[in-house]
Amino acid sequence: MAEYMHAAPGKEISLLYETFRVIGEGYLPYGNLELLYIKGFATAGSACCGAAECRIIHVPGLVLSRHYRIEEISGNPVSEVEPITDPATRKEVKKLLSRAFPSYLLFIS
Repeated sequence: MAEYMHAAPGKEISLLYETFRVIGEGYLPYGNLELLYIKGFATAGSACCGAAECRIIHVPGLVLSRHYRIEEISGNPVSEVEPITDPATRKEVKKLLSRAFPSYLLFIS
């Protein structure tokens, strides 16, 4: 189990592998739970060659409890999620999201 603090559109989220700007979030049914995904833009490139924005989807996990508390300092809602660690499940989720968002790079926590 892990906590995910929701970010408003326009906010930046820093992950181990990427920093991106949130454009929205959504939920897809997966079994008897919901899959939480975050849509965003990340900048790729360099100063010498130019930069471009990439559309990405970050998946914090499967929702166990949506907006179950409010984070005191930011006032943002926090959800309880189960990170997707099983290789077969990760493959299924990637396939599901690739069909729904074919032009996005996918990152699953």
